[in-house]
Amino acid sequence: MENSKPLLIGLSARETTVYKTTAIYNNKAYFDFLKAADPEVMAVILPVVSEKEAAQYANLCDGLFLTGGADLHPSFYGEEVDGTADTYDLTFDQSDLYLYHAFRKADKPVLGVCRGIQVINVAEGGTLIQDIPSLTGAEHQQINFVPPKGKYDTAHTVKTVSGTMLQMLLGDTVAVNSFHHQAIETPAPSLTISAFSEDGIIEGAEKNRVLAVQWHPERLLNQKEQVRIAGAFLSMCESARNTAE
Repeated sequence: MENSKPLLIGLSARETTVYKTTAIYNNKAYFDFLKAADPEVMAVILPVVSEKEAAQYANLCDGLFLTGGADLHPSFYGEEVDGTADTYDLTFDQSDLYLYHAFRKADKPVLGVCRGIQVINVAEGGTLIQDIPSLTGAEHQQINFVPPKGKYDTAHTVKTVSGTMLQMLLGDTVAVNSFHHQAIETPAPSLTISAFSEDGIIEGAEKNRVLAVQWHPERLLNQKEQVRIAGAFLSMCESARNTAE
């Protein structure tokens, strides 16, 4: 990055239990993914936030990385629970939505991965497939393949849409992994759908200063194409910061 000041990226948080204590965390792979594109980048885990706090973090950070995680509660896109998810956490869901809206209001870039693309679509007014196997008969959890695929294996290819940022970054097709049972159903009108799986599941979406994929590129750092996703996001963050200065 040209600016001497490192970019500061906020990562959406997740929750777990460590030694009987509730802890806020995220996976190291997301940090490695950003560092692979820019070794100088700084990234911080953002806690569960209120709407006011989301706006404050949007002012502090150069961009938002909405990471993977559990299912988004269907009430956020106007549907009833279908029974295919074990648990929901509406507090984290609301926090992610607050953060997305705050960063977009501040004209700061957003990158979404897996759950992240789903949060973005819902925030923009779209809906989700609550359970791909139940509704389509397809399996997109590679750990459930026969035989199962490993964490760092690719599962299938996706085809990018001509003229999109993802096509520019990845080419016409690219091998990806797959760790989800939900996906975009009705795309938000404001989003450009930019990639599909072989069976027609939406795998990529974008708009001005927003880029999102359904797979986990942070687990595919041996593919230079995947690292380009992080690089494109950070370039958007740099551009947005320079424009604001």
